[in-house]
Amino acid sequence: MSPAVRLSVHFGGMFLVIGIMMPFWPVWLSSKGLNASEIGLVLAAGSIVRVFISPLIARLCDRLGERKRPIIVLSIAALLLFLPFALLDDFLTILMLQACFAGLLGPLMPLSDSLSMIGVRRHQIDYGHVRLWGSLTFIIGASGVGFFLKGAAPEMIWACIAVAIFLSVLCSLFLPDFRSAPAHKDSAPITWVLTDRTFLVFVAATACIQGSHALYYGFGTLNWLRIGLGKDVIGILWAEGVIAEVILFVFAAKAIRRIGPARLIALGGLACLIRWSLTAYADQLPLIVALQLLHAFTFGAAHLGAIYFIADRMPEEVSATAQTVYALLVSGLGIGLTSYLSGHLYGSFQGSAFLAMAAMGGVGMILAWSIRRRT
Repeated sequence: MSPAVRLSVHFGGMFLVIGIMMPFWPVWLSSKGLNASEIGLVLAAGSIVRVFISPLIARLCDRLGERKRPIIVLSIAALLLFLPFALLDDFLTILMLQACFAGLLGPLMPLSDSLSMIGVRRHQIDYGHVRLWGSLTFIIGASGVGFFLKGAAPEMIWACIAVAIFLSVLCSLFLPDFRSAPAHKDSAPITWVLTDRTFLVFVAATACIQGSHALYYGFGTLNWLRIGLGKDVIGILWAEGVIAEVILFVFAAKAIRRIGPARLIALGGLACLIRWSLTAYADQLPLIVALQLLHAFTFGAAHLGAIYFIADRMPEEVSATAQTVYALLVSGLGIGLTSYLSGHLYGSFQGSAFLAMAAMGGVGMILAWSIRRRT
């Protein structure tokens, strides 16, 4: 298999897991008796643990020039930590295990993106074409499992996720073994990254934009169940958003060349402002269907812009650290803290809580627009 195909298989395995967990893991947690605030805390727990684990793993990868082997080890460890969830039913134990499980799962995405961007530089791999296979398997996970779970016991959610993680481990074994030049032993990749002011503004912008999705990720399914939609319809809605994202990824290279990373991120922030403002009042299926199409921009455009911004600005020997800092501050602190806040917001305001997410997207848009002059 070519390196691009191997990367596509790996992304497919990872996003099959995400496609099942994102819409249905909160439902499993709710079946165990957890309330909205407790679910928000559980979802945030892994993000907090990543703050401590991810920089250490990234530093090790940059020092060794390794990507593939750490990904395989982390995937196996995550599988072993997920299995005991089948035996748990109390909040504190679930919280602690989630922190460990998600903390190990977290570094997989930035390491995979770092590996992919090495392929982009050296072998002219189209990142968008590789990444879209992850989006396609997300659709399989969200919509396919949504139909399968209709009328099924909540325990089946755990079983589906466990099988998906096992498949993800197998897919990681086929990764191309791209290696970067090892960072000098006296260098400090984290210092290089954190002293770049433009990079920090970029992180703040993407943290606001991607963090604004936390309420959707954590409580979108529960909110749609509240207004009377079925699990099968909800699965299709999740899939629809990702299909729109896939279409954008097909044209990723052209979008980057014509618009540029910073403007693409700003476009994502504008789409968030529109999407979440209207989601706060959306209780009719046609409007919800229309709003799901904006996922191509709220997530897809912002993510593409971020990955290419990092690749353009940071040298290869600190790429794992740069991708990890981005993931840590955006997916970790940004989405993690917003997930915790979302539990309280949704518990108090239900759908109207999306107005707070719209404000976050607007702030991200302004910050992203400001960095276009620095690049």
